[in-house]
Amino acid sequence: MPILGNTRFMYPITPSGRTSLLEIATNPTHRIAGDSLIIGFEADPAVVREFVPEPLELDGSGLIYLWTYDGWFYADSYATEEVAMERMNFTESFFWIPCDYRGERYHYMLFSWTTRDWLAYLGRAIGQPHKIGKVQMTRFHPAERVYHGPGPDVRVTVNVECVGEVLRAHCDLERRVDPGETPFRISDDYCPRFLGHRFFWDACEDRPAVNDLVCHWGDAMTLGEIWSGPADLRFLAAENEEVLPFQPRRVLGGWWFTLRFDHKQSTPYVVHRFED
Repeated sequence: MPILGNTRFMYPITPSGRTSLLEIATNPTHRIAGDSLIIGFEADPAVVREFVPEPLELDGSGLIYLWTYDGWFYADSYATEEVAMERMNFTESFFWIPCDYRGERYHYMLFSWTTRDWLAYLGRAIGQPHKIGKVQMTRFHPAERVYHGPGPDVRVTVNVECVGEVLRAHCDLERRVDPGETPFRISDDYCPRFLGHRFFWDACEDRPAVNDLVCHWGDAMTLGEIWSGPADLRFLAAENEEVLPFQPRRVLGGWWFTLRFDHKQSTPYVVHRFED
């Protein structure tokens, strides 16, 4: 069963499901399109090892990617319904840490922030620990003289606030690159496998109800042009955050591209179960 292919995934529970947080996302015609900026950096390898759970294997480089996505949900029902912007647009930013498990490459999602409660709810089901905050990334407009789209000497900025400013980042786009030139693997026919630590506490039984690592990914991916350039990333002393230990020792660069995908085929699966 695809991640969003079952109406039982809805909350609140009503006869029609129309009040569901994921009413649009569970629409069988849904698709997601938006802009991505990935910034690669190296943090203290000892810190990364401390925060990434065993038995996931790391290469000791401290490599992390910060992926920010400004996305829009679309569905065929928009032709006959009025849909508020808050229900269709979201922006999220998350840690994406390369790791291996039993010879397979995954990317562990340690921290994440989003602008919408429904995306935070969806993320919990697959181990993506979204906090609701203010996540912003530079947007383009076709009528703008300079910022009509990606190109040389265009700066894309990212800012995340969540009870204080969490991070600031930017990438100065310089040139187009092929997917094979990026340090991470991504293409029209391949989506990275995201890995989240799914943990739910049973308040009635006073024990973990779920404690595992879950893999998920996107289907029917289509990438636009990939633009790359030098980047910068700084973490700040925000309240209720633990990002400062990950202050970059080196920033590898940034990669901007458009991305369209859906969740109509792939089935999330448990990669590893932790002992209670």
